[in-house]
Amino acid sequence: MTRNNDVMLNQVMQLSFKLYDLQLYLDTHPTENSALQEYNNTLNKYKASVEHYEKLYGPLNVININESQKEWMWTKGPWPWEKQNEKDGDK
Repeated sequence: MTRNNDVMLNQVMQLSFKLYDLQLYLDTHPTENSALQEYNNTLNKYKASVEHYEKLYGPLNVININESQKEWMWTKGPWPWEKQNEKDGDK
C-alpha cells in the first residue's frame, strides 16, 4: 500500500466510525436536529471519500462492484497480508 492509499483508507474508516456513532446517538435522540445534520454531512463526506478511493484503488467491498466488470479485480493485486509484507520488506 502506498502512503496515500493508507491515508485515504484511514479517512474512510474514520468517517465510517463517526457515522456508526452518530447512528447510535440518533437512536436515543431522534429529534436532535444538530446530530441529524452532522450525520447527513458526515454521510456525504463518507460517500465522496469512498468514491474517490475506489476510483484510485478499486472497490472497498463487494457491494460497490461495477455490474459491467468482467472479473474480480482484487485478485489481480497483492492480498492484504502481502501488502503488509511489502512494508516490512527488510524485516
